[in-house]
Amino acid sequence: MRTMIEEIRRLLRQGAIDGAQIHEIQEVVMESLPDMVSRLANRDYEPGRYLLYKDADFGFVVMMLVWNRGQATPIHAHGTWGVEAVIKNKVRVTNYACDKECAREIGSVVLPTGAVAYVLPPDADVHRVEHFGDQQAITVHIYGKELHENLVYIPGEGFKATPVSCNKLPDDLDWFSGVCWPGRELPLA
Repeated sequence: MRTMIEEIRRLLRQGAIDGAQIHEIQEVVMESLPDMVSRLANRDYEPGRYLLYKDADFGFVVMMLVWNRGQATPIHAHGTWGVEAVIKNKVRVTNYACDKECAREIGSVVLPTGAVAYVLPPDADVHRVEHFGDQQAITVHIYGKELHENLVYIPGEGFKATPVSCNKLPDDLDWFSGVCWPGRELPLA
């Protein structure tokens, strides 16, 4: 986790995230997957969103999303870059092209444990994520900014800002929360 955050910070110092840099962030996240799997995948959590880290300087966040069987997001966009890593089980990500009247599916992929995908506005941001397995799934998402709302697609209306919330971290994950870089050290992991 420490190395992943340090590397993302290094890339953000270079300026705005473009196609080449989002692939670099993807690689950094892939290298951190074994540690995240060992720390996060060994138990069940309440379904929901958990803020693991918020960078005080660059504003990016690391979120853990916990999915129970049958859960799915609506078609939505974030309006910022993002990288998603599957920590446990699998999810399906479906990408869309939307106009005000309809959403047209342009591709879908099932991401198993260990897979890493990205979103990068404006061309690769509109999507839907759904649980795609029998047991609880866990994904970790790194977003370019803290998301207080998602832009949810509503047929006939277009996109509407919809608030999102976070669950309280379980006590044994509290070492993630409130990390303030660089004033407070990250764990050695």
